[in-house]
Amino acid sequence: MTTPLVEQIYRVASILPPATFNALLESLTCESLGGDVAQSDRLLNQFPNATFRRIIGDLLTAWQQDGDRWDSRSLALALQTSRQAIASTREALNVELVWTGPELSALPVRRTDRVLLQLIEQTQQELTIVSFAIYKIPEIATALRLALDRGVTLRIIAETPTSGDGKIPFGLAATFGTEILQRAQVFVWPLEKRSKDSSGKSGSLHIKSVICDRRHLFITSANLTEYALSLNLELGVLIHSPTLAHQVIDLLDNLIEHLYLVRT
Repeated sequence: MTTPLVEQIYRVASILPPATFNALLESLTCESLGGDVAQSDRLLNQFPNATFRRIIGDLLTAWQQDGDRWDSRSLALALQTSRQAIASTREALNVELVWTGPELSALPVRRTDRVLLQLIEQTQQELTIVSFAIYKIPEIATALRLALDRGVTLRIIAETPTSGDGKIPFGLAATFGTEILQRAQVFVWPLEKRSKDSSGKSGSLHIKSVICDRRHLFITSANLTEYALSLNLELGVLIHSPTLAHQVIDLLDNLIEHLYLVRT
């Protein structure tokens, strides 16, 4: 099979809607097409949409020019295999763009605050939140309290005035109160575990991420603050991938195991 034919098989399997794709498979399977021009024209006439007809036409041209001389049933099988592989890949790694900023209805992006609330509300077992700053997010705090009530294990990793050597002025209690903090597992990055530059200044815990049930991973520029969720320009991605979510959890677990992150 030549590279042009492989590329056209992938293109057809990626682009055609289900009804059109299935109609193409039926035509290739039911008729013993040999790849000549007249047969290809008859097949193309079944598809009224000009864009889809052009895409299928490019596939048939590559098929006619392929030196291996596949029959139409073999071509249909290759299309089915490619379609299934594409579907499996999309299921394994599904990514959505998330942002805070002006309303742009023409673009397929989701709001940071809505995504955070959805992740918290859908969590069934465990939720990990990592943020540099956490402040003035009452709706998020309420959702976390409800998650704890239904048995979710909540882990919060954040900068604090003490651990961050005054880089942020407010502690977690100002946002969550004692109830959530007593029920959650709270971790910080101690100053003595941080690298320092020549002037003695240390690094910051600057990660902003949420991991839900080790299946959904949200990585964002937004802190958990009122401004980051409503006024700033912030950008992130919501990744539906158990593999990547597990990798991040494993990374955090290793930091805890080696006491780079310690529980308060």
